Amino acid sequence: MRFYLFFIFLFFSPIIFGQFAEADIKILIKSANADELVYTWNGCIEETEYHAADMISDALLKKNPNNKNFIYRKGLSTFYYRKDFKLALGYLKKAVTNVSPKFNSESGMETKAPTEAYYYYAYCLENTGDYVESEKFYRKFLETQVGKTTRLTKIASLKVANTGVAAKYRANPKKVDIRLIGDSVNTPNPEYAPIISPDGSTIYFTSRQPWLEDTLKEYVEDFTNLSPEDIYVSYKKTDTTWTKPKKMNFCKLELNEATVSITPDERMMYVYRDTKQNGDLFQIDLLVTSRNTDSLTLITIPEVNSKSWESHIYFNEDNNFAIFSSDRPGGYGGRDLYRIVKLPDGNWSKPQNMGPTINSQYDEDAPFLSIDNKNLYFSSNCEKSMGGFDIYTSVKIDDNLWSAPVNLGFPINSERDDIYYSTTADGLKAYFSSNRLNGVGQVDIYEINYVPKDIKNNFLLTGHIQRTDKKQLNKLTDVEVSCQNCDSNKKKILRPRLRDGYFITALEPCRDYLVEVLGPNKEVLYTENISTSCELNIEKVERELTVNEPTLIIKR
Repeated sequence: MRFYLFFIFLFFSPIIFGQFAEADIKILIKSANADELVYTWNGCIEETEYHAADMISDALLKKNPNNKNFIYRKGLSTFYYRKDFKLALGYLKKAVTNVSPKFNSESGMETKAPTEAYYYYAYCLENTGDYVESEKFYRKFLETQVGKTTRLTKIASLKVANTGVAAKYRANPKKVDIRLIGDSVNTPNPEYAPIISPDGSTIYFTSRQPWLEDTLKEYVEDFTNLSPEDIYVSYKKTDTTWTKPKKMNFCKLELNEATVSITPDERMMYVYRDTKQNGDLFQIDLLVTSRNTDSLTLITIPEVNSKSWESHIYFNEDNNFAIFSSDRPGGYGGRDLYRIVKLPDGNWSKPQNMGPTINSQYDEDAPFLSIDNKNLYFSSNCEKSMGGFDIYTSVKIDDNLWSAPVNLGFPINSERDDIYYSTTADGLKAYFSSNRLNGVGQVDIYEINYVPKDIKNNFLLTGHIQRTDKKQLNKLTDVEVSCQNCDSNKKKILRPRLRDGYFITALEPCRDYLVEVLGPNKEVLYTENISTSCELNIEKVERELTVNEPTLIIKR
């Protein structure tokens, strides 16, 4: 081995690979031969140094622009570095015209492409909307891999199954109105993981927008050129427009923070943040964070956060049940859904896998519960999906028993990743993120508008409590709404949203309730008996109440 090649091997060791500078790549390109460039390119791809691999691919093509080996390498580096499937497709289309099962990956003299070119070409076809041709090349790749089981053969087999599912759902589309949420929220950068407030007036989401402070460019991700994840909030102005999003003040520029879920009273938020291991789930008291920017605390429920990757958690309205996703050992696939319940002594149960009815050999993620806790929504990239992640729903049968998941179908789902579904309490609007074609950016947030006739058994108690002196609105921390029978036959305490006194909870049909508004010392300021209909499918009991200490002015 030549000394120069030995130097390359040392320089590209895993310890210092990430420190490889663009200037060093340019120096290497000037003096390296084809064998050395190929060897270095292999190391760059292995260590995810995709920008460096892309530069080396250009150098190889300058040496021989018609070499299918070099064209394949340019296509693959474009695929990984630029995430531009259309551009990568052009290179890979040329590469698949001359493929060899005896491809020599270490030789700069190799003129043919490897059989893996079929796989990446199929992937790019799929991600540019040509699903028929995509299936053809996934199958062609699998024909060259008979008897082999690799990561790519598993994915290709899954993709072939997905194409059949996609054809079925596209042939029977659902009549729903889906639209991009709007330019004030979606940008050319990725926006995803929306959380909608129960009344639909507030949306929290994750974005990888550039920072206004142009001082921490060292935290920009090299191979995507994207800033870390931050959490933003926007408020609805009209039925179709939203305010300019504002980054939440607990976000740290050097870390990834992503939206997970929020309580109905919007006082507690759950987020994902990078940690020294795989990232963990945190909680934030939004009343505290309005005064203190460093208010994230780790969720300390035993065995929720672990050495594995916990990416999402959703607590029910009563905070006595939660579902979270984790790729911990012992599951059915990659990420599985687990449940925990609060025990009579106030402690939480050990996490329990939700079983093979919900979980597959692939990934399940992003759980969301309807406000009545009867419908679970989540995403899975299993063989029953159209492609990538699809959104599913499952109905609660018993405390630990859920129905077989149902795919929400096309056009809610697509051949791309559709994930992070959340709905308003009345079920009329839902929000999710997707990297489907023809969006504004790499990933966008979409809004679904359902028609009332499609909503079944939706009974709600909702309203606002205001003070006559609106400057004292934060004093609503001392006001509560008590609802007898809202939680089985027990009393449920609702806390109004501090921003505007909004409160909400689910009701049951054909049932009697006692609703009370309680003051700072638990004194009863207002009482009303409410009965829900035994005949309607949808009913919303709304009250507008104004506190005028020490009494309550009622506006119905």
